[in-house]
Amino acid sequence: MLLYILKSATCLAILLAFYKIFLEKENMHTFKRFYLLVSLLAAFAIPFITFVEYVELPVVTQIIAQSNSNVTVVSGKGPIHYATDYLPTILWSIYGMGIVIFGWKFIRNMYQIIQRIRKNPKFKINRITNVLLLDRIIPHTFFNYVFLNKHKFEAKEIPSEVLLHEETHARQKHSLDVLFIELLQLFFWFNPLMYLMKKAIKLNHEFLADREVLDYGIKPALYQNILLEFSSSSLQPQLANSINYSSIKKRFTVMKTRTSKKSIVLRSLLILPLSALLLFGFSEKKLVELQAPVEMTIPVMEQESAVKSIDLRINKKGEILVQNNVWTSLDNLKSHLQKINTNLTKEQRENVVRVLIMPDAEAPMKIIKDIEPILIDYGVARIDIVGPEEFSNSTKEIKVQGGATKKQIEEYNALAKKYNAQPIQERIIKKKEIERLEYLYNLMTDKQKKKAQPFPECPPPPPAPKAVKGKISPTSPQPPSAPKINKGEIKNVSPASPLAPKVASKVMSNIPPNAPAVSKGEVSDIPPPPPPPPSSKSPVEHAQEMAKQGAVFYYGKKKITAAEAIDILKEKDNLSMDISKKNNNPPVVKISRYLD
Repeated sequence: MLLYILKSATCLAILLAFYKIFLEKENMHTFKRFYLLVSLLAAFAIPFITFVEYVELPVVTQIIAQSNSNVTVVSGKGPIHYATDYLPTILWSIYGMGIVIFGWKFIRNMYQIIQRIRKNPKFKINRITNVLLLDRIIPHTFFNYVFLNKHKFEAKEIPSEVLLHEETHARQKHSLDVLFIELLQLFFWFNPLMYLMKKAIKLNHEFLADREVLDYGIKPALYQNILLEFSSSSLQPQLANSINYSSIKKRFTVMKTRTSKKSIVLRSLLILPLSALLLFGFSEKKLVELQAPVEMTIPVMEQESAVKSIDLRINKKGEILVQNNVWTSLDNLKSHLQKINTNLTKEQRENVVRVLIMPDAEAPMKIIKDIEPILIDYGVARIDIVGPEEFSNSTKEIKVQGGATKKQIEEYNALAKKYNAQPIQERIIKKKEIERLEYLYNLMTDKQKKKAQPFPECPPPPPAPKAVKGKISPTSPQPPSAPKINKGEIKNVSPASPLAPKVASKVMSNIPPNAPAVSKGEVSDIPPPPPPPPSSKSPVEHAQEMAKQGAVFYYGKKKITAAEAIDILKEKDNLSMDISKKNNNPPVVKISRYLD
């Protein structure tokens, strides 16, 4: 709303300035009358005009969680909402009070004019009705009613030039223009340009009436003396046209002006580039993204806003958080899905609904497989899995747009430092800790990796001992090449590359001397560890993308530039980003510290 008010006010200011510089003093009053009225309509209509441009973009994986206007932080007990902002309520209340005050003033002026017409004698000549008042007033007009002083009218002291002037106001329906600007001013009372525009419209009405009188052959000098005699600075009803002393000098100047037809044409043509400039600068531009075909064809609606997104978060207990709103179990998930997108049929959901699954690092992998048939039965076009995401109820940490948190980096450095201090040949790393190291390492951005401890390196594991037929006696000798590895530990395991560490597919252990006999053909299968999470963009990279889209950045409650936001993200680690977007407005990015 604020953006619309600024755009319309700027348009009106430009149009009014053009009128004051190029048109007001020219003798082309009929054209100026329509220019002023159309300018009012254009100033309030141009910000509503939208030009749509269709752009075909490749499909990318989105990792931005949708956020509403009220920021919600998810914890184990449910959503927590920040305090309500009362500023919009206060501003709307002030705006409503202004409408009430100016509306009462408008009704009062109308009532006064109607009462004067009803309670005073009237004298009708053709279509013009003269209302004779006992008050000492200057002649003024409202529609077909001309208000005159009764004593002067009966004594024939009012010159015919003045009566012709007021009759012109009535015949040309100048009161319609006045009512139009008064009603607009009722709703835009806070805009001072409306008062200037109303003054310009009324002054142009006087130009039109003056020209009509002079066209009857009245001498300009005589008519000017009459205007000086009947002009007054006293207040008249705002809805009426009357002779006003403050505009006499400008009217005398315009009476002497003669504008050639060539000048009228040239000044009229100047409006075309001005209109184009206003349309280009203050109309709305909307980009509609059309996704290019990829591996599988998914029907895409014409507008991105038609796609309905469903967010599912899974914690380590296997509980599912639907749309950041309610926790449920796998058995009850179907009933909760049926409450979403109720206005769409299953066939429509299969075209437009996208599901984003964000599991916790310790979430059961089996539950993701169990969710898939439920979603297919509900009807979805696409299922994306992002994560695992740090979503711990105990620490209330929420991972945002890539990068490890400060606590995660501290945990990684402690583990890495512990094992880097050991000689490589004697290094023994527990399976649980190597998996944790890999997970934390993959979470970090390139900048965080450079500052962190190097990933612990280990030589490759030795080959497994060959199987021996028959039973293995507790006293059987061990292969000389197989070093002793305690249960639950990994020895001599090294990632293929320090930049992308991988966990060995199996954990090897030697058989202790007192181990029971193993029958021929027995195999102890050890499940491979879960794959490391996919890498994600860093907050700095995402901030740069938002800057290209014209986003507005805030650090706390302070508005900052895109460059300042990027510098803050580079210098500080313990930060979170919340991104929101409404309709066609630029994205809003709020940067704040993590909740402790």
